[in-house]
Amino acid sequence: MNVSTDKEGGIRIKQHIIMPVAAAVTAVFLSGCAIGAGIETYLKPPKLSEQHEQIYSALINTEGSKINLKYPKSGSFLSAFVVADIDDEPTDEAIVFYEKTNYTANDFSTLRINFLDQKEGRWDSMYDFAAEGTEVERVFISKLGASDVKNVIIGTGLQGVKSAQLFSYNDEQKPEPQSLGYYAAMDITDINNDSMNELLMINCTPDGNTAQLKWLNENNKLVSSPVLELAGNVTDVLQMIYGKLNENTTAIYLDSYINTNTIITEILRPEVKDDTISLIRVTADNADSSPVNGTVRNSSLLSRDIDGDGVVEIPVNSVFKGYEDKPDTEQISMTNWYVLENNMFIRKYSGYYSITDGYAFMIPEKWENKVTVRTANDDIIFCKYDEKAENQTQLMRICVTSSEEAERIINEKEYADYVKISSNGDTVYLVCVPVYSGPLALSASEIQFNFKIIN
Repeated sequence: MNVSTDKEGGIRIKQHIIMPVAAAVTAVFLSGCAIGAGIETYLKPPKLSEQHEQIYSALINTEGSKINLKYPKSGSFLSAFVVADIDDEPTDEAIVFYEKTNYTANDFSTLRINFLDQKEGRWDSMYDFAAEGTEVERVFISKLGASDVKNVIIGTGLQGVKSAQLFSYNDEQKPEPQSLGYYAAMDITDINNDSMNELLMINCTPDGNTAQLKWLNENNKLVSSPVLELAGNVTDVLQMIYGKLNENTTAIYLDSYINTNTIITEILRPEVKDDTISLIRVTADNADSSPVNGTVRNSSLLSRDIDGDGVVEIPVNSVFKGYEDKPDTEQISMTNWYVLENNMFIRKYSGYYSITDGYAFMIPEKWENKVTVRTANDDIIFCKYDEKAENQTQLMRICVTSSEEAERIINEKEYADYVKISSNGDTVYLVCVPVYSGPLALSASEIQFNFKIIN
């Protein structure tokens, strides 16, 4: 990394960036260039543990050796081997995902799900099922509703279309898979805080978008809540997170695509009437007015709890002062973070947010409508606003660099005004405060308070 000064006295940093392997792989997965290709296409399978070797041997003794292991794409279980206690017996059971390489027209699907049990230290294949798809999307193991039975919920996919099956497993009889239908996103949650889990399923189809809860009653029968209709312009779900709506209510925040690079956020909450739970949409009276604009924004701006108070903030961009009439390519965005309170979106923070560098600096109250931002060789410079750029006074600048380079910068007299404000892994955030004693000057504690790492 090379360092030199720019014409405004800041630091010019030249660095060569190598995309991490994980990021490169993720980019492949999201590109859509290889429909139907599984994770095992891109990653070398890990060396099997001794336990997994024993399970694998038991599997091929029953199903033959012409198989390939399949790996779930997301969730807590990312191995082709899921080893867990799923029947409340003293020993663990195993589930293996694989596909047949000698697939024939008589087979329902190449993707298979095999349940194995352990008796006296030996693994035996008990049941084998055809799966609804070619890829394993996600796996859950959980009790649902009032039932004491542990369930295995498996989401599978076929060319982007995902469906789910529920297996209620016990040691006495073969589990009969129950179809849970199609979904775009699903999760296990205790959404109404009654100590009983529900399966939350979101579905997006050309015929409509819906949300629904599913659970088991005390007789192990599948029960579903009424179907909730969602926004009709949504095409897929980007993320689903939870946050406090108030002290007694947890809400579901859905960030969903309305086109390739644009998302909106829908908020759902549980409602219990006559001991029956359902979902309802929560809308804000000012949702469609400026500057909220229906929460429509770039898909890089994800909802999140940025300050750790349990409440989810929704980011929507505007522009900093002085950029209103500039072309889009020259504008610098101000990110406004909204929370829902009393059926209104309330702006909680505004500031400069760098998704690439993983931080935000929130505008303090005394800077409101008085400060703008400009850039100089990757430094972010906060200035007292004036219509004439040459009359703008620098108030603070932020530099993002590596830990090695940061140490060198801080120790050089030429950059003595730069101090470390935070770090995240090998990334270090430096702040330079020019000599300024006017009413907009910030103390060290104010700078620290308004600087936030956002991963």
